[in-house]
Amino acid sequence: MGKVKKKCCRSKPKRCSNCPVVALRLRKIEDRGLKGKELRRAVKAARVY
Repeated sequence: MGKVKKKCCRSKPKRCSNCPVVALRLRKIEDRGLKGKELRRAVKAARVY
């Protein structure tokens, strides 16, 4: 993941990967310690608007 932006651009249908909302969700996912298929699903769900 790149540098996190200050504000969300609210691009649809998915948020951009540098969105602060996505960054927060990914930090929570990281704490859960998901791997493999579960991790891919969680990242996909984190970007959903």
